[in-house]
Amino acid sequence: MSGGFNQIDSGDVEVYRGDNKPSRAYELISIVNGESCQRKFRGAEASANDAVQALREDAARFKAHAIIGAQCFSFKPEADSICYSEVSCVGRAIQWRD
Repeated sequence: MSGGFNQIDSGDVEVYRGDNKPSRAYELISIVNGESCQRKFRGAEASANDAVQALREDAARFKAHAIIGAQCFSFKPEADSICYSEVSCVGRAIQWRD
């Protein structure tokens, strides 16, 4: 793993979407989320890729090895929102049992 001894780098966190689950034993450690927000009118639109990366970063804080049940949703902004477009992802962070 990159990131040092006993640390998880967000790029090392695997993501299993929907009902797809790993075949090895695991333990649930936390619910995690990630968001992507388009803050400028002419800025880059919010994207699922950016939201999934934020999801991985949240999972890495818990030293998770993977995320299961990951789902992403696009939201239409509210009138008082700071985002012109928004994608939010949620999942369950897990660690492998060895």
